[in-house]
Amino acid sequence: MILYLQALIDGLLIGGVYATMAVGLSLAFGVMRIINWCQGEILMVSMYISYYVFTWLGLDPYLIVFLTAFIMFGVGYLLQKGIISNLLARTNEREPVSVLLFTAGLGMVLCNLAQIIIGSSPLSEMTRYTGKMIEIGNLFISLPKLISFVFALSLTAALYLLLQKSEVGRAIRATAQNRSVATLMGIDQKKIYCLSFGLSLAMVGASGALLIPYYPVSTTVGNTFSFKTFVIVVLGGMGSVPGALVGGLLVGIIEKVVGQLWSDTYAQVLVFVIFVAVLLFKPNGLMGEKDL
Repeated sequence: MILYLQALIDGLLIGGVYATMAVGLSLAFGVMRIINWCQGEILMVSMYISYYVFTWLGLDPYLIVFLTAFIMFGVGYLLQKGIISNLLARTNEREPVSVLLFTAGLGMVLCNLAQIIIGSSPLSEMTRYTGKMIEIGNLFISLPKLISFVFALSLTAALYLLLQKSEVGRAIRATAQNRSVATLMGIDQKKIYCLSFGLSLAMVGASGALLIPYYPVSTTVGNTFSFKTFVIVVLGGMGSVPGALVGGLLVGIIEKVVGQLWSDTYAQVLVFVIFVAVLLFKPNGLMGEKDL
């Protein structure tokens, strides 16, 4: 019983970080109806940025979260303004394939550039949090995973409050619900798109920094998380922030608990089975959200 409870706790902790990754993807789809296929590679770049900032400057890894998020927000804003907006302007499709192909190609470029510049060997860094445990009876809770979990939930909650309570958030939600009406009401659609994609990449950037204290970074690390992110978004509901949180926690728990019961292979199979079942029987996701 202790082993399964331990697995449940570990699943919740990693699930929170999964959710933060998925929120970014869900936001981009909810507002612009685009699928960012290079989400995993953006995570990889964020992890490398966090790793080298920590190595060179010695900053606390959890302070680097804000720096990495800010950098990736800028990257997302400029990427949307300079390239993706032009691609969207040339197509009338509701879910433009051109952006999907562009982001897929960008992911391949980023992965190969990283291999050329850095190499394929995994990199890990010992921080003052690495290996620290909190003991509660017979249970051991990883301190870096717990801190990352708290940060992940806080960032997800902050984004949700931004979307629900601020003028910018209301403009983002209005654009997601009906672009034409939002434009008629005076909302600058292009600016909202840039802000949304910037926020999307900022959440991924923060997730990369949160993984550094306990997870090695390599050029293929994006492959590990990319599929999980898409599964989480589909499970929770495309465009739903609470849904991404629920989906992330669910996938984390399934991975750890089923992995403890049988093996990691069975856990991944079960996640995929649930993913297919949701697509077939509840395509709007477990939270049933159609918009932000």
